[in-house]
Amino acid sequence: MVRERQKNLKIEEFHPEQTEYELDELNDDQVKLISEQPLTPAVRDIFRKVLDQKNQVSSIETQVGIRQREVDSISKDQARVRENMKALKGSSEERALLQRYTKQLDSQEDRLGMLNKEISDLQDKKSKAEDQFDQMLQQIVMDESL
Repeated sequence: MVRERQKNLKIEEFHPEQTEYELDELNDDQVKLISEQPLTPAVRDIFRKVLDQKNQVSSIETQVGIRQREVDSISKDQARVRENMKALKGSSEERALLQRYTKQLDSQEDRLGMLNKEISDLQDKKSKAEDQFDQMLQQIVMDESL
């Protein structure tokens, strides 16, 4: 009688997975997902620095937006005041109102000048922060296995 030997060959499959992220395009959900993954200290440090710089750029954009909305609001109000001034005929009460409107416009013009300067300064600051962000991304070289 011939005995047949049965041999088992154990084969394990390995499917390496690779995930790539564009650091400058990450949204909040992706940031949360990545931060929940086991990261090496080197990756965590790079990730934190990139996000800090991205948040700085975003913060500056927000500040510019706030000032721009104030400029828009003042511009609308000035148009209203100018229309009101055109309707005045010249009586003594109307002259007092005209002086009040003139003072208001003068005050608003001063504020517009300040806002435009702040916006310009913030846009310069934003441009520098974006350049820093781009340089930071260019300098990242990393091949990590998690």
